[in-house]
Amino acid sequence: MANPRTDPKKPPLPEALQGALNRMFFSVVAVDPVRDTVSILLNRENPAQAGQTLSWSAYTARYAPVLTGDGNALLQKRFSSQALLGAARRGEREIVQDLPYVKGGRTCWVTVSASLSQDDQGDWSACLFIRQNDEEHLLRSIIDLYVYNTCDYFICLDMKHNSYVTFNGRPSGSPLPPETGEDYDAALEDYARAYVVPEDQDMCIHKMQRDYVRRQLEGKDTYSFSVGVVDTIRGYARKRLTYRYYDRQAEMVLLSRTDVTEIFLEEQARLKELQAARVRAETDPLTGLLNYGGILARVEEALQAGTGPAALLFLDLDNFKQVNDLYGHPEGDKLLWKVAQILLLHTGREGLQGRAGGDEFVVFLPHITDRAQAEACARHICGAVSSLTLPGDGSVAVSCSIGGALAPEDGRDYQTLVAAADRRAYLAKGRGKNTYQFEG
Repeated sequence: MANPRTDPKKPPLPEALQGALNRMFFSVVAVDPVRDTVSILLNRENPAQAGQTLSWSAYTARYAPVLTGDGNALLQKRFSSQALLGAARRGEREIVQDLPYVKGGRTCWVTVSASLSQDDQGDWSACLFIRQNDEEHLLRSIIDLYVYNTCDYFICLDMKHNSYVTFNGRPSGSPLPPETGEDYDAALEDYARAYVVPEDQDMCIHKMQRDYVRRQLEGKDTYSFSVGVVDTIRGYARKRLTYRYYDRQAEMVLLSRTDVTEIFLEEQARLKELQAARVRAETDPLTGLLNYGGILARVEEALQAGTGPAALLFLDLDNFKQVNDLYGHPEGDKLLWKVAQILLLHTGREGLQGRAGGDEFVVFLPHITDRAQAEACARHICGAVSSLTLPGDGSVAVSCSIGGALAPEDGRDYQTLVAAADRRAYLAKGRGKNTYQFEG
C-alpha cells in the first residue's frame, strides 16, 4: 500500500464548503484511474485524511471487511481504475451505484456517485461522492418489491393540457405506451386499437376518456376497470387500469396498469365451476331437464328480467301409474326420458323445461306474442306425446294433460303461475285427458 502523503497541489477546502459537504456526504474523493491513485477531499469519519493521496486499489481494499460480498463485487465492477476508464471510453459521464455494508449486524447502504471528466491533456479523472441512503434505499426496495413487481407502468396525466409522461415502465410481454405524449386522447385510442382485444376496445376507449375519468373520480380516491390485452408472450392478458389524483386542484392524475391475468383466470375458472355446480344441482339426473328447484329459479329470473308476455305450461302424464305397474319402473323411466326429449324438441330454442317431480313437467315460454301461440305449443306437445308407444299389446295409451297460465295476466311469479297451470291441467284431465286447458 502506498504511504499517505499530502498533495501540495490540492488547497484545503473553504470551511463553509467543507461543513456543507460534511453534512451531505461520508466522503468525497478524486480518483486518477490512469495512475490508480485517489486524493481524499473529505472523510467525515477520519477528517485527518483530507488532502492525502493514496493508492486507489489499496484504499478500496480497506473496505472489504465492511462491505458485503455483493458490495465488494459491485465496488470493483463499477469503480476500480480499470472499470472507470472503461466507462469513460464508452462515453459514460455519470455512474451511480448503491453498495451494501454491514454495521452492528445490520445491512446498511451507501450510494456512490461518480462524475467522469477529461482534462486538456486527455487524462481522465473521476470525482466520487459517497453518502448514506438507508431510508432512500428502503423506499426504493419497497417500490421495486411491492409496486413495480405488480404494476407495468405509471403515467402522470395532465388532464388540463391533455399530455402525459410515463415515468416508470418495466419489461413485460405487454406493449407499453410511449414515454411522453402531447395528446393523451389520441394516444389512448391508438393504444386501445392496437393492443386491447377487440371485444374490449370501445369500452376501454370510453372509460379512459378524460371527461369520463373526471366524473368517476368525483368524491373518490380511485377509479379502475380491467380490459383484455394482446400479450406477445401469453397471447391474452388481463390488465387493471387505476386512476387516482396526484394533485386534484391541478388535475394531475396518476395512472397505473396492473397485471391481473392470474386473478382474472382464477375468477373465470371459479365462475365456470360455480356454473357447473349450479347445473349439477339444478338438473334432473333421469331426464337431463331442470329439476324442481332449477325450473323455479330460472323462471323467477326470467320473470324478474321483465322480458314481456310469457306462458307457463304444466304437463301431467296420463295413466303413468299403470305404465309402472304393467311394464315396471325401467320402462316408466324410459317414457319420462322420451317426454323430456319432446319438450326439448318443441320448446328448446327459447323455452325452459323442467321435471317438477314424478310424471309432472313444467315448460316456460318467454317472448310469446299471444295466447294462441302458447296453445299451439301445448297442442303440438300433446300430439307428440300421444304418438309414443309402449311394448306389448298397447292396452295402455300414452298421453298427457296440459294446463297453461299466462304472465302477467295470471300471475307475475312462478308459484302463482304454476298453481294456475296445475289447476287447469287437472281440469284438462277431467275433460278426457290428452288435451290442454288455459281457463278455469
